[in-house]
Amino acid sequence: MIDTHAHVHDRAFASDRAEVLQRAFAAGVHTLLEVNIDARRWPATRELAHLDARIFTTVGIHPHDTGTATFDEFEALAAQAGDSRVRAVGETGLDYYRNYAPHDLQREFFTRHVALARETGLPLVVHARAAAGDPSAHEDVLRILAQEGRGAVRGVLHCFSGDLEIARRAADLGFRLGIGGAVTYNPKRSAPLLRSIREALSAEVFVLETDCPYLPPHPHRRARNEPANIPVIAAALAGYLEMPLAEVERITDESAQALFHLRG
Repeated sequence: MIDTHAHVHDRAFASDRAEVLQRAFAAGVHTLLEVNIDARRWPATRELAHLDARIFTTVGIHPHDTGTATFDEFEALAAQAGDSRVRAVGETGLDYYRNYAPHDLQREFFTRHVALARETGLPLVVHARAAAGDPSAHEDVLRILAQEGRGAVRGVLHCFSGDLEIARRAADLGFRLGIGGAVTYNPKRSAPLLRSIREALSAEVFVLETDCPYLPPHPHRRARNEPANIPVIAAALAGYLEMPLAEVERITDESAQALFHLRG
């Protein structure tokens, strides 16, 4: 299985990073996309990706960090997009829930990330989180992707939290939906939504992710999340979609491989 969104370089893993990776590979995770979130942590992220042939990485600035980041830092990261282990631009996007940075600044950084993805041909890892009852974050993400992507940018809506209509529009733009531990928190909502997406768009639209150390799946919600939890997430998705687990593993792996070119 492939974990398409991990932060093993995070300080939460400082004391046992090697053991965390060993547990992941023992659990059946054969490939890991280590997602960069700011300029300061890029060296650690890059180093991790160069330690093991099964680990790839990304370059980007998380929307939470755009309030303190500079455009010069973004340009410095953009210059790293040609690194042999880089497979995507991001984590980028818009977060109108936490509001750690002004929305206009988040949009400016996001627009620059989309342009970088278009220019380099790399896919995007997109964070889109709306405020309660306000879908404008997803609306702004999709609008900027359409305007700046110009039909040439693909990617994934990480930790997908939209509805069927958002899923349709994202798929029309060439985007997959990242499914992580959060789908185990409210099965009564997740199961019918994911089944309706599968029926409308096919299971190929899904990819698996942990977002570790965040969002551990049930029944591990009080623990630090790890890539070794990917099988738990895969099993939950298979149950919701009423599909064999092996088939879900195959389909999500093939979707991730095709999107991020995660071979060798």
